[in-house]
Amino acid sequence: SFHAELEVVGGAQPVRSAMDFVAPDRFRVQTPAGPQTIIGDTMYLQADGAIRQVPTPAGLLEQWRNPLPADALPADLQAEDLGSQALEGVETRHYRLRGAQPTERLEYWVDAQGLPRQIVRSGSSNGHSFQVRLRYSRFNDPALRIELP
Repeated sequence: SFHAELEVVGGAQPVRSAMDFVAPDRFRVQTPAGPQTIIGDTMYLQADGAIRQVPTPAGLLEQWRNPLPADALPADLQAEDLGSQALEGVETRHYRLRGAQPTERLEYWVDAQGLPRQIVRSGSSNGHSFQVRLRYSRFNDPALRIELP
């Protein structure tokens, strides 16, 4: 299990959301539109006091589980070790990856157990700078539970 917080800066408006994951297949996503729960291949959309069940689109939540962006090719990346760094009280190793596009940067903070604590992707798209930050916490927390809504 883990908790993750996503922040996107640089778009038309900042985006913030949070997600909890409990293996093997339970997700709870907190968005400005309200909480959404995914169990297996069913999403439970909660809005206006009602809950609707819909099939989950394939790959919907891969951004939370894959440490590389979908369009990043590992063979094109160069890694740089930036040393030890404390992140919210946790000792981490800080890495920077550079890709084929010189304006894009990926940074990773990994703890002593090899778990990601933060991933930051910076770059530009259509002439606008952006930054996407994922922060992870509560790894294997037995109190983290996701029930049917």
